[in-house]
Amino acid sequence: MNVSGGALALRHPDESPDDAAEVERIRAMPKEVGVLLIVAGIGGLLLPGPVGTPFVVLGGVVLWPRAFERVEIYLMKRFPKLHHRSLRQIKRFLHDLERRYPLPK
Repeated sequence: MNVSGGALALRHPDESPDDAAEVERIRAMPKEVGVLLIVAGIGGLLLPGPVGTPFVVLGGVVLWPRAFERVEIYLMKRFPKLHHRSLRQIKRFLHDLERRYPLPK
């Protein structure tokens, strides 16, 4: 277990410290990003292309952290490689989103 920023971050032994930091970063995102992740996840489930489940789960973590934290912990423990790959996919999506639409400073 890691404690960072006052929030409890559980880590699987196969998970890199970068994954835990990425999950904390996702939890701290605005609710609008959570809605965008849910929409991208539903689109990914309905249309061929990127897998939509990681987007739906992490969008839920942003919007409803207590309810979806259990789902994320279960996926992290049961499927560590899938969890890591999903975080990489989400990280690429969010990096691209930040590059295209930077926040005003």
